[in-house]
Amino acid sequence: MIIISGKKVYLLLLIFIIFMISGWTLTKENNNKVAIRGLVTEKSQEDEIGYILVEGKIEEDTEFDKASVSINTKTKIINEKSDEKLNLSDLKVGDVVEVIIDGPVRESYPVQIDAKIIRIK
Repeated sequence: MIIISGKKVYLLLLIFIIFMISGWTLTKENNNKVAIRGLVTEKSQEDEIGYILVEGKIEEDTEFDKASVSINTKTKIINEKSDEKLNLSDLKVGDVVEVIIDGPVRESYPVQIDAKIIRIK
């Protein structure tokens, strides 16, 4: 049987609380904030779902420099210049985009995010 002193219990509890809090902040939802702005460097598509890899720089109003962006049927793709709604097939490698995310961020490198809105610049 392992006996843990009172100080060790408090220390373990503190470590647990820190992990819980940091885990919550890593999966918080970002409401209409641009998560990444950058160049589409890869694209994969099956019907109306797929993903793009976006690479950019972290700026004052962005959070990530590289992201694997999942796209589903609810994702809105918009041409920012014409305000035209587009389809996934309209996105091309080489496009500059802004991505607003929907849901949690899966922390890896690059981060994995689900797109709510993609604006082609």
